[in-house]
Order: sequence, then C-alpha cells, then structure tokens
Amino acid sequence: MYLSLKALHLIAMVTWFAGLFYMFRLFVYHTENKDDAGCVTMLKTMERKLYKIITVPGMVATFVFGFSMLAMQPHLFKQPWLHIKLTMLLMLAGYTGFVGKTRRRFEKDDVYLTSKQCRLLNEVPTLFLVGIVFTAVFRFYMTGSG
Repeated sequence: MYLSLKALHLIAMVTWFAGLFYMFRLFVYHTENKDDAGCVTMLKTMERKLYKIITVPGMVATFVFGFSMLAMQPHLFKQPWLHIKLTMLLMLAGYTGFVGKTRRRFEKDDVYLTSKQCRLLNEVPTLFLVGIVFTAVFRFYMTGSG
C-alpha cells in the first residue's frame, strides 16, 4: 500500500509541476498579445482550465497522498529533512496561490506584469523542484544515518 501511495504522490507532484511550469508561459503569451481579443480569449480559457483542472487538483492530490504516507510512518515527523521539505511545499503552495491570483487578474484584463516578469516568475517552480527533490533524495545524509 505504501509504495502505491508513493507512486500516486509522485504522479500528482508531476501533474502539479506541469501546471506550474506552463502557467507563466501562458501569461507571457497573454502579456505579449493583450491587444488581440481572439488570442486573449483563447489564453484565458487555457489558463483557467490549466489552473483549475490540472494544477490545483495536482497540488491537492500531492498533499493527500503525501500525508497518507506520513500517516503510515508518523516517525518521519521527527526527521529534520521532512520539516525542510514541508516548508518548501508550503511555500510552493503559496506560489500556486499567487499563480491563481495572477490568473484571476489577467482574466479581468488586469495584465499587471510584463513579459519579462512572467518569464522570471516562470523559473520559480524549478527552484522549488530542485530543493524538494534533493531534500527527499539526500534525506538519509541529513539525518546522519546515510
């Protein structure tokens, strides 16, 4: 059962990150084409569906499967690496909320970011991915048991 939860956790995590990696790319196109009504209408639909159907459900499933695994191994809550990982996950969830807020503003034609800002913000999930994966992979070295 634990390995099945772990596989589902990883699949959900990939889904969540896929949405995050693509969302600000759509915002780049949105900022660069804000005067093209047809293009903006299509981008708004894509942004809404990506966020509501892929990104947020991926985030929720990641947490559900992750905490289900932790419920099976509660001793992990005593490990420093888990606290680091959970902190990064909470920050990533906050970033996901920021993405949603940005999407809602763009949907109302409040395109308040530049193309360059969107390109920079598009790199944020990569930083979280690297930090989270390295923390999980090298956890045994962080506890002194590896």
